[in-house]
Amino acid sequence: MNEQIKRIEKFAPRKYKSERASFYYNYQLIDAYFKPLSQLLGVISQKKRPHIDEEEFISELFLRLKDFYDVKQRLSVAEAIKDKNLERRFIQLFLIFYDQKDVVKFRSCLEKMKW
Repeated sequence: MNEQIKRIEKFAPRKYKSERASFYYNYQLIDAYFKPLSQLLGVISQKKRPHIDEEEFISELFLRLKDFYDVKQRLSVAEAIKDKNLERRFIQLFLIFYDQKDVVKFRSCLEKMKW
């Protein structure tokens, strides 16, 4: 996981480093979160600047985020898409890892995804 973090830190905006540590990296110490966090960071580290029209990447990223925040798998994918807290975290993820702030585009991308 440290290698994934190093790759991410090479392209992620420095101004959000503490947020990445607080909201993501620190969870590697908790066993239940290690695997879903590793999978999420693996997807994040694949793209330095994802484009909103990359639906396959965006949907994979959303599913990995869902797995990370829903460790006990209580939400179905359909429920996760409608979950406002998960939507907020998804948008926040794009801000703190990629410095992308276009909330409208991310919402519309989530809405039109084919599950």
